[in-house]
Parts: sequence; structure tokens; C-alpha cells
Amino acid sequence: MQQESDLIMSLPLIMALIVAIAMAIYLFKFVATSGTVVSEGLRGVVYKDGKFDREVGPGRHWISPRSTLRTVNVNETAITVSSQEVLSQDRLALRMSAVAIVRVTDARKALETSSEGYYTAIYRTLQLALRDIAAAATLEELLDQRGKLDEQLSALAKAGCEQQGCDLIRADVRDLMMPAEIRRIATDAARAKLEAAASLERARGEQAALRALNNAARLLKGNPELMNLRVLQALSGANGKSAPTLVLSGGAGILPVQATPAEDATSEES
Repeated sequence: MQQESDLIMSLPLIMALIVAIAMAIYLFKFVATSGTVVSEGLRGVVYKDGKFDREVGPGRHWISPRSTLRTVNVNETAITVSSQEVLSQDRLALRMSAVAIVRVTDARKALETSSEGYYTAIYRTLQLALRDIAAAATLEELLDQRGKLDEQLSALAKAGCEQQGCDLIRADVRDLMMPAEIRRIATDAARAKLEAAASLERARGEQAALRALNNAARLLKGNPELMNLRVLQALSGANGKSAPTLVLSGGAGILPVQATPAEDATSEES
């Protein structure tokens, strides 16, 4: 009877011990599940009851059941804008694509500014920037200023990236493609310009040659001894070459040089 009474008296203690063990297990699970780890390269934003609470960096953080944690990648991210059709100032269609390197500097702004997310918002900003660049210049200007398009794209997209809590590291126009018909027209125009320049250069060369021949003819007409010198020059072979053979028919020889009046008087006195 004494043992039974002791057992009955110890039952509340046993129940209390079981309850204490259960509560300890529950607290352990609560503590274990409430600890959230944020990895390197990420930033966490804690919201309590749906309102912004704080930002947290890499490491383990204890989050209450009333709070939620959202993370965002703060490493450099490449945003590639696929090829899209745009119109130039002279209403010619072409296709442009771009790539931008961005990095999140404000995690809260990157999560809250746009409902679609900062990636989609910046993608749309780059698309509009490409259209503005194409609409501000003719097709020929776009092709001539290809190296300056990157600077224009960066200037137009920088403000949009800052609104999304991101820093624009660089932005480049990757491709500038023309349709086959426009490319053929541009090729024909460039070929026509080159052919016109070549024809003009040939005409200038012929004009210069004719002018030189005209000057030579005038010199030979008034100075027949120059013809003799030219013949002698032709008869003398160049370095490493044999002298040419000159055949004179009909008694023709070296052209006679008429004496001047002074020379005639001297010969008569002698």
C-alpha cells in the first residue's frame, strides 16, 4: 500500500517532467528553425509584420516567427538585352542588342522599387535606351559613330539603374545589324562612292599625264637637241639590262641641229 501511495504521489512529478522535456524539445526546434543563414554574396532584408525592419549581411540571424527574410544577390550580374528591331532617324529598320554589368548597392530598394524585380526593370530601361539612341541618329551616323554608342547607352541607363538600387558598371551595344535589303543598299552605296573616287583619281592621273606630255612636246618643238639627248638616253641601257637596238631607215639619223646666227658667222670667218 505504501508503494502504491508513493507511486500515486510521484505521478504529478513524472507528468511535469514529461511536459518539461516536451517544452525543451519544442524550444530547441524553435531556436533551430528560427536561425537563418545568409551566404556570402547575398544581403538579407528583414520584414516584421510586413514592414521593413532591418538589413542583414552574411551569417546566421535569428528571425522571429512574425518576421520574414528576403535575400538579394549583390554580386555583379550581367543583363543581356536580346536583339530587337528599332527605327533610325531616317526611318530605316535595324536590330540592336546590348549587355550591361550591374551590381546591387541598396538591397531594400532593389526588392521594393519594382514589383517585377530590379532585373526586369533594368532590362526594360536598356531596351528603351537602345530605341532612343537609334531614333536620335540616321543609319549612316550610327555606323560611323559605332564606338560612341556605348557611352550613350551608359548615360541613358545609369539613372534607371540607380532608381532600382543598382550601380551600372558598364553597358555595351553588342550588335548592330541591318536587314538584308538595307545591307545590300548600303553596300551598293559604298561601292558607288568608291567607284566614283577611283574614276576621279584616274581622270586626274590622265590629266596630269597629258599636261606632262604637252609640256614635253613644247620643249622638244623649240629645242631639237633635246630630242637627240632623249634618243641617246633611250640607246643607253639601264643597270643590269642590255642596250636596246635602234633601226633607222630611209637615211634618217640623228636629227640635225640648226646653228644659231652667231655660230654661222663664226664658221664663215673661219
